Amino acid sequence: MERKKIAVIGIGSFGKLFAKYLFQEGHEVLAIDKREDIIQDIKDFTTVAVSLDATDESALRSQAIEEMDIVVLAIADDFQTSVICADILKKIGAKNIYARYQTDLQQKILSLLGIANLFNPEERAARSMSEMLGYSSVKSNFLVSEEYSVVEVNVPKRYIDKTIAEADIRHKYEINIITIKRYIVNKESKRASDSKIEKILGIPKGSMTLRENDILVIFASQQSLNKFLEG
Repeated sequence: MERKKIAVIGIGSFGKLFAKYLFQEGHEVLAIDKREDIIQDIKDFTTVAVSLDATDESALRSQAIEEMDIVVLAIADDFQTSVICADILKKIGAKNIYARYQTDLQQKILSLLGIANLFNPEERAARSMSEMLGYSSVKSNFLVSEEYSVVEVNVPKRYIDKTIAEADIRHKYEINIITIKRYIVNKESKRASDSKIEKILGIPKGSMTLRENDILVIFASQQSLNKFLEG
């Protein structure tokens, strides 16, 4: 994994978790929020945590924002600050700006400012949850974009004991199988609860036979996924 320098501006509930996960993944994380108590709470889980006004151009420049590989504008409850900060970030030449929005109007305004990478974590979480509840075979769902997802799904019964080439999922549904998770018997286990262990089978070949209880990790559009699950 390539270590990146990432700034997270706005350490609310989402920003806090996001910054922590990035730091745990080994990235260099700069956390910025106007509240000192929030900064004190996050400082041990980031590379640098700074309390400053995100609408102050000089303050942002002092943190060398333009040198960051990615800047994530995660402010949720003060859209005016988001707009001003986004405008400053564009002005000082920040690279790869990602901005959070909550309404369609906010999305349009940020787009007009030239911010191409926009996200709504609540919408994505709700969509992912609804898909998991809507299909019992879906184990997890990670949204890559508004259209595409990486999904873990139980192998449909119609494909059990068929090879990947025979199933021909890629051509029938325009779905790519990234890998397969398979539970195998752990003969050395002393406890029944540990008798099965999950194994990642790597990049699957066309000759690989799909077995009952296999979990397919697939990349697909929502439309293709629905067709695949509905058979």
